[in-house]
Amino acid sequence: MNNARKVTLLYQKAHGQSIDASPEERRELKKYRVSSDDSKFATRANVSAYVKAVDDGYRLSFYDWCRNYHKADRRRKGSSKEEMSSENFLDGIGAMIFGWLTWGMAIYWMCHGRVDTGSCAIVGAIVSVILSRASRRRVFFTLFLLPILLAVLFGR
Repeated sequence: MNNARKVTLLYQKAHGQSIDASPEERRELKKYRVSSDDSKFATRANVSAYVKAVDDGYRLSFYDWCRNYHKADRRRKGSSKEEMSSENFLDGIGAMIFGWLTWGMAIYWMCHGRVDTGSCAIVGAIVSVILSRASRRRVFFTLFLLPILLAVLFGR
C-alpha cells in the first residue's frame, strides 16, 4: 500500500468514518495507533507526519505523538502551539504532584523502607511524569492503579 492510501485510511479512521480497506491493508495499518476519537488532531499533514514517524521507529499512539509535538487542527479552539504547550506543562505538573505520593509510596514500599522518603518522592515524581507522557489516555492506570498494585505486590 502506498503512503497516500495509508494517510487517507488513517485520516478517515481518526474522524470516525468507516474505512473500505482489504484485510491485508487493515493488517498493515495495525502498527499505526490511530483512534476513532482523534479528530481534534487529525489533519492530513499530521497523519502523514505520524505515518513517517512510525515508519522511522516511533512507537507511541497518534494522540500521544500529537500532544508531545504540539500538533493539532489549528482551526479548533485551544490548538495553538502555545496553548498545547501550556496544557502539557500543566498536565506534567499535575502528574508530578500526584505521582510523588503514589509512586513515591510504591517505591518506598518496594525497597522495604531502605531508601529515605525524600528520594522516593523525587523518583516517584519523575517516574509519574515519564509515564504520563508515554500514555496520556491511560493516566489513571499509570498514576494511580499501577503504583498501588506494585506496592501491594512487592511491599509484603
